[in-house]
Amino acid sequence: MKLKTTSITSTREILWISCLSLFIDSIGYGIVIPILPTYVLSLGASDFDLALIFSAFAIVQLFTTIPFGLYSDRYGRKRFMVLGMLLLGVSFVYFPFAQSVPALIACRVVQGLAASATWSSALALVADTYPGSDKGEKLGFANAAVGLGNIAGPLVGGVLGDINFGLPFFFIGLIAFISFIYMFLRLQLTKRETVEATISYREMLRGAIKIRNVLIVVFVNVMIAVFFGFIEPLMPPYLNGRFGMSATQVGLFFGVAFLTYVLFQPIVGRMSDKYGRKIFIVSGLVALCVTNLAIPYASTVPLLLTILGIMGALWSFAFTPLMPLAVDSLRRKDRETFGTISGLFNIAWTSGYSIGPIMGVIITSYFGFESIFWVFSGMLVVMIIITQTLIIEKGMLVK
Repeated sequence: MKLKTTSITSTREILWISCLSLFIDSIGYGIVIPILPTYVLSLGASDFDLALIFSAFAIVQLFTTIPFGLYSDRYGRKRFMVLGMLLLGVSFVYFPFAQSVPALIACRVVQGLAASATWSSALALVADTYPGSDKGEKLGFANAAVGLGNIAGPLVGGVLGDINFGLPFFFIGLIAFISFIYMFLRLQLTKRETVEATISYREMLRGAIKIRNVLIVVFVNVMIAVFFGFIEPLMPPYLNGRFGMSATQVGLFFGVAFLTYVLFQPIVGRMSDKYGRKIFIVSGLVALCVTNLAIPYASTVPLLLTILGIMGALWSFAFTPLMPLAVDSLRRKDRETFGTISGLFNIAWTSGYSIGPIMGVIITSYFGFESIFWVFSGMLVVMIIITQTLIIEKGMLVK
């Protein structure tokens, strides 16, 4: 299937709007990290309740991100991007009033719907707008926007949450509503579809998953998301218990840890445009396999921050080329259903993230906190073997 898209809005503004939507969604994702675990436990909830609340965000995406991606290929990106901002605003305004586990799960469900709508359309819109050899760089900027949101989110959540639990939620809710209005008014796209666009959704999805590189990207994304599902609900209590960190300090900790990830994203994206995707994916995974094991044994906060700063750069090596690799592979098959690819990319992430918190609680309860890092290094070994052996890249880059 080939989709031809023309736009009234300039390509530069399209990139800006796409990055803005991903940035805001990532802030919303990150603000809960330093404050929600403590708040949930203060309500008398169990560790399993905490894991369920964190997993709810990802579980709902399992059922919505693929449909949203398919529909955005068929009906256009704008309506899903503005829908994402609207739902995000609604979920965050309600968060401070949620004082039970079911109510908090409901907030996370709506937040998950918002993320599905945003991610399935924003990355696809960037791929639509930049079809040439610079797509790795431009998708790198989009991923950098996510990283900036991941930096700002814990900082905003920690600092404002120490003042009042509801303050960061109202703050992000307001920003989301303002962004909804801005995107609704400014993003003007006209979509023209060829006759081939009448192909069924099943065929759109089947055509994508028949491509080997797409399946590898999906698998690697699942495994990476499992790790983040491990540490995000478990790391704040660990930092508080071992180093006595407050919510603000935990937010600063996570924010600084994402900084190198953000800085390296556009650089790695540009370099992968020139030298290929595979070399960066494999080398990043190899380095992560070793560095990851040092995290639980860091005895001081500066040492731990140093390790995580190094890991941030390594994450950019392993993660940044994944989406461009999938887009390269799809275009090589003369298909441009980038919303479908974006949906698969995100459902891979949410699949891993939905099981990660529950797996992490189970593993640490039996084997201790350090064990989740050994488990993840074992997963990285599997990823290294698969990516090195099975990724096909020759002749795929679009010049």
